[in-house]
Amino acid sequence: LEEQVGLLTLTGPGGIGKTRLAMQVVANLLDHFVDGVYFVALAPIRDPALVSTAIAQVLGVSETPGRPLQESLQSYLRDKQLLLVLDNFEQILAAAPLVSMLLNACRRLKILLTSRATLHLYDEQEFPVPPLTLPDARRFTVLEKGSATDLTEFAAIDLFCQRARAVKPDFALTATNAAAVAQICIGLDGLPL
Repeated sequence: LEEQVGLLTLTGPGGIGKTRLAMQVVANLLDHFVDGVYFVALAPIRDPALVSTAIAQVLGVSETPGRPLQESLQSYLRDKQLLLVLDNFEQILAAAPLVSMLLNACRRLKILLTSRATLHLYDEQEFPVPPLTLPDARRFTVLEKGSATDLTEFAAIDLFCQRARAVKPDFALTATNAAAVAQICIGLDGLPL
């Protein structure tokens, strides 16, 4: 994350690998955040009002009687140089004002967010996570005459083959099954998980 980017949102369809990409970014940036990196799993949360509580639990921030939890979070994060990863934000987009408030109050805070949609916040940087590469559906007739190994250049086909071999170790992509494998991968939008 560049110095001027406070909020980076990884967007894409479910299952595309946004969380995996976020974890790789975290692994690469661990040493850049003096006060640490914190991962908040939001998939089970459906009520936007509970996002503050989820963040507070991960950070170890306790509620103070008579004080809103959001204020306690601001106080805790105000001078911290840390990365907060908010994973699976799409079902609680109404909590976007909390993210904005934290970023405005805590200038050294960085947030990496995964979602199917952006938050539409000022200064939010979006990074679309594209689907895996797929063959052109029009190639099916050619596949039966051509080489099945040509298809392994496509990431979705390669992933399908890896997953298939995990279940059936002797699975091989052949001229006989190549068109069917390609059709399955295209039908699954390049996500043969």
